Amino acid sequence: MSGQSSLCISALYNGSSVCADVFYEQYTLGGFWQAGLEGKLYHARISTGDTLDYIHTVASSGYMCRVAGTRNRLLNLYMGGRIFLGVEMTDPWNRLPEYWDTGLADYKFLYGLTPAVAVEIFISNHCAFTLDLALPVNFSSPISNVHYEAGLGLKVLL
Repeated sequence: MSGQSSLCISALYNGSSVCADVFYEQYTLGGFWQAGLEGKLYHARISTGDTLDYIHTVASSGYMCRVAGTRNRLLNLYMGGRIFLGVEMTDPWNRLPEYWDTGLADYKFLYGLTPAVAVEIFISNHCAFTLDLALPVNFSSPISNVHYEAGLGLKVLL
């Protein structure tokens, strides 16, 4: 499968909402590299009891190493990670009253790392389900630095 390309679309649950990502991936002898886009909605409680919504829209790229699998490669376990760059949008729907000043910029540059574990289960020669666990670590977000993600996806080999 080395050199084989695929497209993977996943739905992610991050503790407060269901989000999505899409990745172009290419297999190597020891795993696969990936590049794609991620869109994530988060919620944070503020001191008044209200909820502050914020969105992370990022481009990310990384490598996943195959650490275990069946001989016929129908089931594979990968570990690895990604780096990401993007933007954090604070209160995108203007739900907080205008007279409240959160002290946060509406848009902020975002960057970080995402360690991840993935399981790939092939259901045909060109289609697989993926199960993912990830822990994005944001180095530039003033709201929160670490979130967990659990995802279920569909991978189609091109």
